[in-house]
Amino acid sequence: MRLNTFRTQILLFAAGLTALAALSILVLVLYSAGETIRNKVNNDLTAAVEVFKNTIDMRQQQLMTSAAILVSDFGFKQALASQDKETVASMLENHGSRIRSDLMFMVDVNARVTASTDSDVREGELFAYAPALAGALQGQISADFFVLGNHIYQLLLIPVQAPRVIAIAGVGFRMDERLARQLARSSGIDVTFVEQQTPGMRSPRGMSHLVYSSSLPDDERILQAIEAPGYARALSNWRGGSMQRFASQWLTISGHDTVPVSVVLSADLQSTFDGYVRLRNRILQVTMVIIVLAVAGSIVMARRLTVPLKRLVRDARAIARGEFHRIDPPQGANYEIQTLVSAFHTMNNDLAEREQEIRYQALHDSLTGLLNRVSMLSELERRVAAGEPFMLADINIRGFKNINDSLGADVGDGCLTRVAQRLAMLAQKGALARVAGDEFVLLMPCPDAVTSLWAEAHGWKILHTMNTPVEVKGISVSIDVRVGLVLFPLQADTAAQLIRRTNIALEYARSQKISLFLYEDGMDQQHLKTLHILKSLKQALILNDGQLQMYYQPKKNLATGCVDKAEALIRWFHPQDGFIAPDLFIELAEQTGLIGQLTDWVISQVLEHVAAWRRDNIDLQVSINMSAQDISRDDLLTALTQQLQHYQLQPGDICLEITERDMMQDEEKTRQQLQALRDHGFRISMDDYGIGYSALSKIARMPVDEIKIDKCFILKLADTQEDQIIVRSTLTMAHELGLSVTAEGVENQASEAWLQAAGCHYIQGYYLCRPMAFDQVQPWLTEFRQRAASAGQQQEISS
Repeated sequence: MRLNTFRTQILLFAAGLTALAALSILVLVLYSAGETIRNKVNNDLTAAVEVFKNTIDMRQQQLMTSAAILVSDFGFKQALASQDKETVASMLENHGSRIRSDLMFMVDVNARVTASTDSDVREGELFAYAPALAGALQGQISADFFVLGNHIYQLLLIPVQAPRVIAIAGVGFRMDERLARQLARSSGIDVTFVEQQTPGMRSPRGMSHLVYSSSLPDDERILQAIEAPGYARALSNWRGGSMQRFASQWLTISGHDTVPVSVVLSADLQSTFDGYVRLRNRILQVTMVIIVLAVAGSIVMARRLTVPLKRLVRDARAIARGEFHRIDPPQGANYEIQTLVSAFHTMNNDLAEREQEIRYQALHDSLTGLLNRVSMLSELERRVAAGEPFMLADINIRGFKNINDSLGADVGDGCLTRVAQRLAMLAQKGALARVAGDEFVLLMPCPDAVTSLWAEAHGWKILHTMNTPVEVKGISVSIDVRVGLVLFPLQADTAAQLIRRTNIALEYARSQKISLFLYEDGMDQQHLKTLHILKSLKQALILNDGQLQMYYQPKKNLATGCVDKAEALIRWFHPQDGFIAPDLFIELAEQTGLIGQLTDWVISQVLEHVAAWRRDNIDLQVSINMSAQDISRDDLLTALTQQLQHYQLQPGDICLEITERDMMQDEEKTRQQLQALRDHGFRISMDDYGIGYSALSKIARMPVDEIKIDKCFILKLADTQEDQIIVRSTLTMAHELGLSVTAEGVENQASEAWLQAAGCHYIQGYYLCRPMAFDQVQPWLTEFRQRAASAGQQQEISS
């Protein structure tokens, strides 16, 4: 039986409570009954002692009256006076018979026995208790208990006066067993006459007192009576000791100290205890019956409770497994159980409805009601298992964020709903899911002999469906989508592979700015390589183990001929893959949000190097390339300021370069951010100027200090008139706006000479120097200055 079950606990509680109550009542009743009986026994014993005392006193009075008749007899006195022994003896014998005494004797005034009817007092011997004769010699009748011979006597000592005391008559009544039994019957208690021994002595019976007679039948009981306590103790002996057989009280009946005589009055408790035991047994039987009935009732009650509860437990487990069924109340159950079962029934129905709703929500998009990514993946797995060919299209709404931001979320949601409705018309026997905020996946069954032409045709059908603007709340919104396509089983054979390759096709369409692209073999490997690069880049940033390095390309000041600026360029040397082009991993970092972490690493490295050059008296302003994501960071200014303070540098020691294209992505926010940076002393440079096709009015409003002409206009500058026209106009505009101009991509002396003549401020390119590692910069600068000094001396000599 398990103790932690509800049924067992009810049973144990009810049975335990009943047993505790019954046992408490039992103990209380037995204790009260025992105390009542004990008190009654003690009271009866006290009363019996008083009865015994009264009996002895009455007997003594009767004896004294009878003895007085003898000593008042004239003939008896005359016989004593004449010392007629035979007459005295005859009269003692006759009178003793009349009063039924056991001993009659005469003692003269010298305490010598002159006549006796029993050998316990011998004629001619001195009386053993001479001091007791003093009262009789004074003419007083005395009575006491004495041990004479082998018996205890109640003895009367009566003076014989004629007229003075001439003798003392002794009348004795033996305290034998016959008298003890007679006294026991009259008093209702057992009587034992004993002589009190000197301490340490024992009688021939092995007792501590000499027993002469007793109403008890044997020595064992006599011993128990003598050694018993004076009162009855508790009858309810819970410790399991032996029963108290007697309650005895000692009464010293002799008035002298020569040989003290006592009587032990004993009440036999056997019958009282037997009655008490019978009462106890009856109460125990009644208690056991009550406990059995309580246990039986508890079992029935627990069963009526636990059987429905067990059913409810089974039902609850079924509900937990998602098995919902009808729950009916058990027959004969009480109101509470029926209420509980009814609540379970309601809960079961509510949970069933809620689970259906949750399952629907878990498998469907809440806005459009289409399948979501999870359920679409399950559908793809089912279709793949069936082996029927189909085309999977990954559809992305281009510029949806702008729709949401400019027209509001309500219009954006309406657009998504309209797009879902149009795509649903194409799904037919296929499937349609919304897998991201602005991305849908469409599954279209196709013929067995499907071709790429069929796929592209149906892809264009998707695009054509989106051509017509959607109407949302009276607003006409044009929808532009990009579509990536994959064919099953020609181009993918698993659900996961299908999803991945449609994503790859869609990403390619985005990157190439085309509306439709069908996956091509080998693109998956390129995608995996991209993932490998991203993972390795994250690891390289965490480990900082030298894979990433900062290179620097000097800038020459055409006015002074000195090198006082440089551009910081990041390089990656992978331990297995070797050199990885910056254009590749920087673009990936921008696409995946890793660019911020990468830029923070670049800033830290560059400032550390600039601080090292300052300590070596090398004064270089270093340009750091920033992306649009970097400029939009709210913490960029704080991060730059903290790093500068750490390395004890000034904002003017670095220049922040941002491309013209990135500046124009979010023109107003970029302008505000750049203005804040410029206000704190940072120099701002517009990189790749000339390829962004931005309006000159917008460029003029940007808070920049420098323009870097893109290298596409510089590489063949000396030989191309068109490039010269563009560069000259740019220089003119920059001069008018007070901006510094750097030409990047200078690869020959002719281009440098032309730029210097046109008023360009700085040049940068392979003609001056290729990008170099940090530890190569200082030697190169030393060599460059030496060459410049040597060239200056030769020019002076020539002039």
